[in-house]
Amino acid sequence: MLFPYLWFLYCTTVQATLVRKHDETFVPDFSLRVTVKNISQGCFIRESVVVNGTSPGPTLRIKPNKVSWIRVYNDMADQNLTMHWHGLSQRMAIFSDGTPVSQWPIAPMHYFDYEILPGESDAGTSFYHSHVGFQAVTANGALIVEDVRSPPYHYDGERILQLTDYFNKTDSVIEQGLTSNPFVWSGETNGVLVNGVGVGIGKQNDSSCKLPVVDVLPGKIYRMRIIGATALSHVSMAFESHENLTIIAADARYTQPHNVSHIQVGSGQRFDILLKTKTIDELKGLNRTHFWIQFETRDRPSVYRGYASLRYTIPGAKRAITPPAPLIPPLSLPNTTYSWLEYSLQPLIPNNFPTAAEVTRRVTMTVQQFQNGSIYWSQNGLNWTDHIATPMLIDIYKRGDAAMPNHTRALQNNNWDPITKFWSAEIGEVLEIIIQNTGS
Repeated sequence: MLFPYLWFLYCTTVQATLVRKHDETFVPDFSLRVTVKNISQGCFIRESVVVNGTSPGPTLRIKPNKVSWIRVYNDMADQNLTMHWHGLSQRMAIFSDGTPVSQWPIAPMHYFDYEILPGESDAGTSFYHSHVGFQAVTANGALIVEDVRSPPYHYDGERILQLTDYFNKTDSVIEQGLTSNPFVWSGETNGVLVNGVGVGIGKQNDSSCKLPVVDVLPGKIYRMRIIGATALSHVSMAFESHENLTIIAADARYTQPHNVSHIQVGSGQRFDILLKTKTIDELKGLNRTHFWIQFETRDRPSVYRGYASLRYTIPGAKRAITPPAPLIPPLSLPNTTYSWLEYSLQPLIPNNFPTAAEVTRRVTMTVQQFQNGSIYWSQNGLNWTDHIATPMLIDIYKRGDAAMPNHTRALQNNNWDPITKFWSAEIGEVLEIIIQNTGS
């Protein structure tokens, strides 16, 4: 009986050695401090929630197969906070997802240590953002999971183009309107920004407004990591005189190469493209070192059009000054959005994705908008809000099976459990989920 006792003692000692207290003495891999600050957006001053003093916040680059601890400080005096890692499943750290179902919010003047453990398949472009109220419109930043080995595509450098919306109303005014009775719409976006820079509506003729600039060298291949961190806008984008764009990844998953002439990015989406820059001889022939990146909103009542500068740096030459935005658009972007990339992208490596013949159950979600003074959305009769008594995963952790959705009840009630108000699936099922938006 001595061996089992020694083994127990060894395991206990190792476990005690591995357990670390997360207090002020703990040193995380990254620290994010979230505050409220008046910042310049779209050439206007707006009170905004920022990360480490800026919007977007710092780019985080983490390695797969390794735990990274990210300490998020809520330095705001009167607002709650969480941080969500958009694109990561958090299957190995479910209480660190930053959503209302996984954790209590971080109270003012407190912090939370997020455990991030991505796998090799998570390598790619993601982003982080607050998951409280309307904070995500400015409290966000790029999150890059590095490749374990050399990337499957060759490129000489990379650039991040993070798209966000600018609203001239504050977060609190927008939140109050969207949740009030009668309902008050926030209004359309007042501008689309690239890496936090852009021109808001009403400032197009202001010569002091700076346009976003993307600097490149001639004769290179760049990986453009395009992040749709917008709250509302679906954006169409193209590069003047650079029509051969090659998509190599979508939503942090490598794809087979697919050539396109323009990019469409919706809220939450990410596309990685390869852009080949012109040679010095080509630039001399064109007598240009600057080209426009043109982007426009789609599927909204009004169109916002913005520009960024693709600026070449010639070794030994004086850097070109970015001219004012053109009065006449140099590019004509398609108005239709529904057919772009339809059935076009394929995974770089076969992923054994289930076929239609393997589907065991079809789940239809009918999304409908209701208006009774206040506007709310319903899925199969379920009106879901953020006001949950206890976050679902914490409730399951505390109460066990009693807090789990009941699958039988769910099947009898449009696929969601009327007691826990969560949707249910069983291990081993292959679900075909159909989302039908029926409008008002």
